[in-house]
Amino acid sequence: MNANWPRWIFASVSKHLNAAVTTAFPMYIEGQNRNTRDLQNFFEFRMDGPTFKSLTKGSYEAYIEVNLLVQAVLNDKDYHKIHNYVGLCATYLDGTLPIFIYKLGDGVSDDQSFIGCLDLLSGSGGERLVVAHFGIVDPKTRLVQASVEAHYRIDLFD
Repeated sequence: MNANWPRWIFASVSKHLNAAVTTAFPMYIEGQNRNTRDLQNFFEFRMDGPTFKSLTKGSYEAYIEVNLLVQAVLNDKDYHKIHNYVGLCATYLDGTLPIFIYKLGDGVSDDQSFIGCLDLLSGSGGERLVVAHFGIVDPKTRLVQASVEAHYRIDLFD
């Protein structure tokens, strides 16, 4: 197994999402330093995994879970704002635009070459994306949150 795979996958998914971001709806990466005190609407990229399964000698299957935490502040002009942002985030993960994995970084083995493409998985109920609305999480500021989650797999060769 290649010890760089988790980093390359995370960096490539981050790059995929960052390419779709607009200044009107910025993205943060979980753990990134930021000051969102004055920023009302944004989403945060989080990833679980990869989880690896050895198939044959030098051949692995990897699974990841991508989660986008969506945040918006309600106002009297637009009660659908969170739904609009959730829909936008869902388009980032719906499989329409492939998520290519590259050897990203500045190390010796980070030659920027193509490794493979993530495949969006269907869940047991056939769902491709899972959206969860958490409602108003701060009544004082009328902050609402939701998440968009997708699961992917990729075959990797050492």
